[in-house]
Amino acid sequence: MEEFIKLSNQVAIAAANNIDTTPELLTELARHKDIQVRQAVASNPNTPIDVLFQLAEEFPIEFIKNPILPLLHLENPAFYKTIPHEVILNILASEDAPEEWLIEFATSGYYDYLLLIVQNPQVSKKVLQLVTENQYCNDFIRELIEMHVNIAGEMPSGWQEYADNKLQNIHDIIASGLYNTAPLGCDSYNSGKGEYYQFTFWLLGIEPKLQLAQASEYIQETIARFSDTPPEYLRELLTLKIKIPTLIEVAKNKNTPVECLIELVNHNSRMVRETAMKNPSLPRSIVNSFFQERFLATHPHTEVEKLRELCTSKWSFIRVRVAKHPNLELSDLEKLARSPEWRIRVSVASHPCADIHILKHFTQDKSILVRRAVALNSQTPPDILEILSRDRHVHVRADVAKNPHTPSEIVRLLYQEQDRCILQNIALNPATSPELRAQLELQYIYSKSNYIYLWSRLFNGEYDYQGIEIKELPSQEQYDIAASAMTPIPQLLELIKIVPTDIYWEVVHNIWQQVVCNPDLSPDLLLQILNIRSVDIYAAVASHPHITNEICHKIANIQFRDLSGYRLRWLMLQNPHISLDFIENSLYDITSDVRQAALIKYKDKFANSEHQNIFLIAYNAAVCSQTPIEKLIELAKHKSVLIREAVAQNARFMEAYNYSEKARNCLEKLAKDKNKAVRLAVANNINTPIPILEILAKNYQYTPGIYTRYQRHHNLKEHKVFVIAVKKLIQIAPEIASKYLVQYIEPNGRTIDSIPFRLAIIQNFKLPKEYFFQKLKTLNLFTWYERYLIIQNPQTSTEILQILAKDGNRVVRAAAKARLNEKL
Repeated sequence: MEEFIKLSNQVAIAAANNIDTTPELLTELARHKDIQVRQAVASNPNTPIDVLFQLAEEFPIEFIKNPILPLLHLENPAFYKTIPHEVILNILASEDAPEEWLIEFATSGYYDYLLLIVQNPQVSKKVLQLVTENQYCNDFIRELIEMHVNIAGEMPSGWQEYADNKLQNIHDIIASGLYNTAPLGCDSYNSGKGEYYQFTFWLLGIEPKLQLAQASEYIQETIARFSDTPPEYLRELLTLKIKIPTLIEVAKNKNTPVECLIELVNHNSRMVRETAMKNPSLPRSIVNSFFQERFLATHPHTEVEKLRELCTSKWSFIRVRVAKHPNLELSDLEKLARSPEWRIRVSVASHPCADIHILKHFTQDKSILVRRAVALNSQTPPDILEILSRDRHVHVRADVAKNPHTPSEIVRLLYQEQDRCILQNIALNPATSPELRAQLELQYIYSKSNYIYLWSRLFNGEYDYQGIEIKELPSQEQYDIAASAMTPIPQLLELIKIVPTDIYWEVVHNIWQQVVCNPDLSPDLLLQILNIRSVDIYAAVASHPHITNEICHKIANIQFRDLSGYRLRWLMLQNPHISLDFIENSLYDITSDVRQAALIKYKDKFANSEHQNIFLIAYNAAVCSQTPIEKLIELAKHKSVLIREAVAQNARFMEAYNYSEKARNCLEKLAKDKNKAVRLAVANNINTPIPILEILAKNYQYTPGIYTRYQRHHNLKEHKVFVIAVKKLIQIAPEIASKYLVQYIEPNGRTIDSIPFRLAIIQNFKLPKEYFFQKLKTLNLFTWYERYLIIQNPQTSTEILQILAKDGNRVVRAAAKARLNEKL
């Protein structure tokens, strides 16, 4: 058999070397497993140019020596520009790079090309001089030129001190968090690749602690989204100035501590508040307490004493609501007017009972929203409106123009500004005279109409893209009906179809509140409520005591863009009134968190039952360490992911790998299971053997440039399995782990974020020979200090040291020679 394979390879090599071989066959041979076959194809002038480009990265010298290249250059003088960037990098890094190529790219505008040219050991002084004259040559490249052996000669002493000082400088730059990348020889910006390194190395345990304050926004958001992020990291994120998308991810995360969720429920952003309220980790008792207070804060007949008590509520949102209540006394308003929270001051400034002293005080408020609220308040007297008509911000003056109680002489003065926003508000003011309104209509004033699209509000709404236009301004009466806790839900369901967006959200919150606070709502009414296109409404109904199978089915099948569907199913499983039928179906849910919650609920249901449940019998057998191996092998084929997970977690089953071929084959199948949760269970088992961990690690390979900040491009499922498997290999077999870590030190994936992790791998792991076998001719793609650390690694082979002993950098060359002398 071996002789046949050798003969087959010899035939393939002969065909690849034959200049009469067809381009079609050469294209096939370019994918041959034998390196000599591919190498021969790269040298064949009959090979199609696109295939040559593919092979050029692996065989740069064969590519540049291919007889077809000079002909292509004659046909097209700009041929060099058509060569892929990665191919050029490999050629310029090669010791055998032709002089004409080095000259051609020494005058180019690409920093990467210049960096590789000056690191090439065979580059001439002439080419180095051309690089020095290039406008893109910076201090780092000039320093490399000064350290080139063709300029400065050998360095018999002082090289170690020089290298140590430079490496310390590099570590200081990275630790400072400054973007001074010039001394590092890398990109001057952080890319998705570098950020990916940072997050992954934290997961692998190579970087034990992430500096969240110095991490990019992308990393902070990624950590907040990660399902296994420790609570202390999520707590720390809230102490930093992070963006709203990151806060939303913290509010979603199941590991976020309860006290943090309570803090997020108080956030200024509605999206953050409502996301935290929907988090299944937030106890429903806290949610109920919040809505009970909200009910009292919006009820028109709440007593003054109770309102005064609510003024000190722990919920900022409740305090804002109380500040709007018409029953508040002036003394309470005066206290709230001194609040440091601008939202509360806005509510006071809008209050019909706010007296002249409060309103005049607010004309100097630092928040423009507070001043605008005063300008729109129907009780604001003319003298205060006159003060605000001179406000520095045009939107405050425009709101003065919109107030129907603004004196006409002030309106005329504002009209003279001829500001578009002010003119539009004068036209919208009901007190504006018909003559002036007619005059304004002749001018170019674009009045944005408010359209209602039912399909965006109701699941059963018509898809009428023209929408329903609101021609009249929203009335205070509509707002009061929408916000009142006494408005019946059927009336709110009708109101939601005809009101503008700001009132629409009041209706949604009111219905949400009533569902939470009223345990007596009928299942039929709950089904009607589910017509509203709002995940908040669904979350409230999911926790209602009158939940039915029909309601469960409707909620379970809803699809939201923010992927909240599984959270709703998870939330329903916390409802003590959920049916056994729904729990049983949830055991087979596509989401692991839902399955695990269903399993806990299912066990509770049968905890005190005398009847034997078929599913639980199988599950308990899969978990039990005394279950015979034959039975575990049978259960490993079960349709339930939970049971296959349990088998994968069984320590005895892993131990059988060493003496049972059936168990070995079965475990290999589990390591390739179509469900990620099963593969994760295999990876997490403390007794998982090394060959199985390698199978799990091979399922995911990182390709520089593929993993970007756009989540849809991430292969996150495989990546999580890979991380766990490699992390265990680092602990028990670091030499094997290095095979999967070298993909993170690809030379062209270097950014300021990735450098500390690249250095950690080069210094601390035995880099596999097969990896460097492919890099022997392109070691210059690594920076000089990376090549220096490769030399210092005690596992580096003599072959690599011999190549680096001919390096163009005098420090690297001296270090390599010293290591070779130590080995003699």
